[in-house]
Amino acid sequence: MTTADERGFQLFTDLQETMLRTTATMERLDAEQKNQCRTIEQAAEKASKTAEDAAEAFAVSKPRLMIWTALCAALLVCAGWLIGYWVGHRDGWASGDASGYRQAIAANAAASWASTPSGQLALEMDKAGLLQPLGHCRLPGYEAKYDPKAKRSFCYPTQNASGWAVTP
Repeated sequence: MTTADERGFQLFTDLQETMLRTTATMERLDAEQKNQCRTIEQAAEKASKTAEDAAEAFAVSKPRLMIWTALCAALLVCAGWLIGYWVGHRDGWASGDASGYRQAIAANAAASWASTPSGQLALEMDKAGLLQPLGHCRLPGYEAKYDPKAKRSFCYPTQNASGWAVTP
């Protein structure tokens, strides 16, 4: 059997080999970690340089960007005004044209009616000053009364109503 000294020596030798392997492993890991740190540092420097370049490019192009933005905004506003004017003008023209057409039709109908016997009688009554008072029930001896069923007023003679001359 081995003696205790031999056993102790063997354990010490094993411990020493383990320590050497551990030290070598730790040195290898340290070297790898330093390598990774260098790689990260280089990537960070490249990113920083790229960011600086981008900031510099933006600073140089900022005035041009602002000018182009202002020009585009002005063009959009002008285009909106022109389109609004064109649409409004076209719609206004069509509306005025339709209104004028309706007025011409009404005037034509009124002119046609004026040449009828009823139109001639209305003209004579208007010349005598009777047409407006008759239409608004303001003749002496007549009064307007509201009929709730018909929802309108009617002109009725009062007790001392007088008539008017009728042309044959």
